Amino acid sequence: MDILKKKIMANRVRYFDEINILRAFAILAVISIHVSTYFTQMSTINLLATVDMAIDAFSHFAVPLFIAISGFVLYNKYSGTIDLKKFYEKRLKSTLPPYLIFSTFYLAMTYIGSIVLAKSVNLDIPHIIYRYATGGCFYHLWFFVLIIQLYLLYPAILWIYRSFESRGRVFELLLASFLIGVIYRLCPLPDVFILGVATPILGVATKFMGYLFYFILGMVVRSRYDELLLKSGSNTSLCCMSVPLLCCTILGVFEYAREYFKIDITSIMPFAGQYWHGLTVAITPLYYVVIFALCFSISLHLLSSKTVIFKLLEKIGHYSFGIYLVHAFILYMLVLVFPKFGFDWNNWFFYPLTFCLTLILSYISVEILQKIPYSTYIIGSTR
Repeated sequence: MDILKKKIMANRVRYFDEINILRAFAILAVISIHVSTYFTQMSTINLLATVDMAIDAFSHFAVPLFIAISGFVLYNKYSGTIDLKKFYEKRLKSTLPPYLIFSTFYLAMTYIGSIVLAKSVNLDIPHIIYRYATGGCFYHLWFFVLIIQLYLLYPAILWIYRSFESRGRVFELLLASFLIGVIYRLCPLPDVFILGVATPILGVATKFMGYLFYFILGMVVRSRYDELLLKSGSNTSLCCMSVPLLCCTILGVFEYAREYFKIDITSIMPFAGQYWHGLTVAITPLYYVVIFALCFSISLHLLSSKTVIFKLLEKIGHYSFGIYLVHAFILYMLVLVFPKFGFDWNNWFFYPLTFCLTLILSYISVEILQKIPYSTYIIGSTR
């Protein structure tokens, strides 16, 4: 009986090398989003803008993948009875200090930048508190508010998951979370006036609802990992993935063209019409799931070969938390400097060079920061 229990525990709490590869793919996609988004600075659509729109549309799987990984990892560690005090203490200790430190850093950077660039910035106390509470100290920090929400709700999510799983109705739970996410995006919550200013505080407080599907999907994958592992990796399935990936990426380009360049989509696809927004919102999560499957298949291939690329991606995956925190500052500085030399988003080389420099300098920064005592409070764990 004891041997059986040990085997069950060994199956429940395992280390998965492929997870760090998936984290690497996610953080590379995050940087790709933030670099390619400069197509919005262009005045008209051309080939360069179209390529950037395609890259941006494809790369938006990044945060959903991070959320799915979080669901996977949490369920791997905490699938049974949870000591709530220890759970919350560990989770918040790993997230809150880096978030608060970098929020302060980016807030200070914003203030200094406003002085240098002679731009006004609102730094009254209520506004600062609001920024800290909503992840608004810089454009990428909203992710930490989302992660903290999911950590706080995990015991409840786990209880619901186990309730559905015990009745063999996990698919229904996935479907429900999918529909919740679609409805949440189709029916955004209204702004609330705080101190005379309209704020999306309700939307921020319920941000997790748009990502529950990915989180629960991660839990399902961990629960049925060995079963899914046997079904993954066939060349036929990989070829089949290419069709929806291409189609959905093209739809993403059309959506960006409509939003940023005011292109009339109905002139290209008359059948879309008034259903266009609902169509893209419903398809997007499924699009990301196909990308997840592709990333997972690639990670398994790299894991079996253990090439130099695998080792590099594994290291990037280990550093992904820290890279996420610092990359926005490095990218901001690069984009501030490059145009002064006539090198901007209208140049084809701007995007690959900015991407590579942002990644390399972020990696080096984390490498340096992790040597500082108590560095886990600054950039999280790098192991």
